[in-house]
Amino acid sequence: MKHGARVQTRIRERWTVGYVSALVPAAFVVAVAVAGAPAPGIAWADTGGSASVSETGDSLRGDTTRSAKSGETTSVPRSGTRPGRVGTGSRRTPATTSRPAVTEEPGLAGSSRRAVSGFAPGPVVGRWSERADTPLTRLRDRDRLRTVATKPAEPVDNTGPEPGAAETDPHRSPTRSAAAAPQPSSRPVVVTLVEPIDLPDVTTPAPPVRKRALAPGAHPDALVPRAVLGSDTSDEPEVSEPSEAPGPTAPQPLSPVAELLELPARIVNTVLEALDLTSSADSPTLPVSLAPVNDLIFGTYREIERLLGLWETPPPQPAVPTMTYTGPIDQPTPTVAQFLNASTAAYVLGSTPGDLVPFTVNGFQMSRTNLMTGTVAKTWVTPEGQIIIAYQGTTGGSHLLFNPLIVIPQVIADLQVVFTGTTPAAFHDALDFAEQVRAEAVRQGYSEDDIFVTGHSLGGWQAQFVAQQTGMAGVGFEAPGINTTVPGNGADSMFVNIGTYGSSAPYLATDLPGLQPFMPPFVPGGGAKPHYGPIVMVGDPAAMTPLYNASALWGRSITGSAVFLAAFLMNFFQYHLPGVQAYHLDVTPDPGVVPFLGTARGPVHAGYGELTIPQLLAAASEDGILFQP
Repeated sequence: MKHGARVQTRIRERWTVGYVSALVPAAFVVAVAVAGAPAPGIAWADTGGSASVSETGDSLRGDTTRSAKSGETTSVPRSGTRPGRVGTGSRRTPATTSRPAVTEEPGLAGSSRRAVSGFAPGPVVGRWSERADTPLTRLRDRDRLRTVATKPAEPVDNTGPEPGAAETDPHRSPTRSAAAAPQPSSRPVVVTLVEPIDLPDVTTPAPPVRKRALAPGAHPDALVPRAVLGSDTSDEPEVSEPSEAPGPTAPQPLSPVAELLELPARIVNTVLEALDLTSSADSPTLPVSLAPVNDLIFGTYREIERLLGLWETPPPQPAVPTMTYTGPIDQPTPTVAQFLNASTAAYVLGSTPGDLVPFTVNGFQMSRTNLMTGTVAKTWVTPEGQIIIAYQGTTGGSHLLFNPLIVIPQVIADLQVVFTGTTPAAFHDALDFAEQVRAEAVRQGYSEDDIFVTGHSLGGWQAQFVAQQTGMAGVGFEAPGINTTVPGNGADSMFVNIGTYGSSAPYLATDLPGLQPFMPPFVPGGGAKPHYGPIVMVGDPAAMTPLYNASALWGRSITGSAVFLAAFLMNFFQYHLPGVQAYHLDVTPDPGVVPFLGTARGPVHAGYGELTIPQLLAAASEDGILFQP
């Protein structure tokens, strides 16, 4: 009888496990089908009028976990049907690829020029709806709809239209007025119910079921109870679940000595903030600003340009090949705002960028200042545990108060790259510092995939070179092209160059037309001085009109060359500074430097500041402002 009771007990256990195992997946499929059903299509529309840089969407950097990067991507033409992708979601979800996949498409997308009248604020660029108000949300919706359309459950109903067959990705301009949102395809769901079987009544309770540890490489479904007929688990030892690998060491605060050494710089920055020469996200502003003086200077010069005919229709410019990003958007990286703030902090003496903290070694921030080469760099750690190496641009901003001689080697490095085919010592020094940071970061438990580079102007130049030589990802702002070239010029890399229409610095290259014959000949996707990494252009394309016309005067006469140099410098100061990029990228500068200098007017690419690198590539690709280096 005792043996019979045990058999009956195990039969009932086997039935119970089988019944639950059948019902749970079925219930899970039903829940996913109901929860994943998209809302009805919502028309997207641009928001016209002016926009404040403080009107950003909700933060996209939620509580997330980091993951490694690996895999490959696929490429499709912008005009054709694009295959669906699986694996979207939170940017901390494990990624499936490490490099963007791109296809070339001739034509300068979104480059239609608008007549400029005064300095009226331009439209906010981006598609908004009552349900989602960020580029990341619409990218996730796009990928979710493609997942539904291309991954139906089995069996598939072949009587209806093929899922995903009607989905296309038409070319879109960053200033379009309205576009229809994609409609989801139907997704058949198969639910199978298992009929219970009659079992004899038993009164002996079932023995407890113990969990087994998941073997390395085993599928999670392998972790199931083993209470089956003929097996006895009462004498098997319990095995604990495997523990997660330890993460990097938490950033350590500065030592008292380091704090004391930085005190003079912080005092100076406090005074500069009171004078509105620098700023932070929450710093007060003076009731009287120098912005009217700035507008008067640039407005007067623009009228002179009109009298000289520099605002007439320019000569036709060669087409720049656009790129289409088809990779994942969930690869974890710092955001555009974090990169820009780290770059701007290099100009602001005694400042800390946004929510970043110093990357320390023995109580001191890991940094470099080399008076011989002009290299200045600091390292920061994001709240997500990623390291940013930020290189300083020419002059160093308010750093000149303590180190005015640094501007000499920095200007020499600038001239060497533009007027020769060589690489300055500052670039090699920047590379050496990046290697030291990488070695120390690995020692502290960081992954090499969590180290990024950034910089503005000369700093962006150095960041490009470091990314090219090491494969590091990052974002450079307002950087010209470099003299070291590699096959493809990093078009499939995760380093992105962001330039501003009207700024002369990014056009000091051979992969963007406009400054020829001052620069070597333009070559689509290359040339002698190309950028490394995809190029994202922000702002108003019409701002390039005076430069297009002035560059045609270079070398024709002394007067013509002088007109070109004047246009070059005035456009440089009007559009080149970080505050202008912050405006167009929808970033609240933290810190800011000379916030009144430059022209922060025109289109705002809403929500771009909160995007990671792959999300930026996807958004710029859809808005037609992603170009091949």
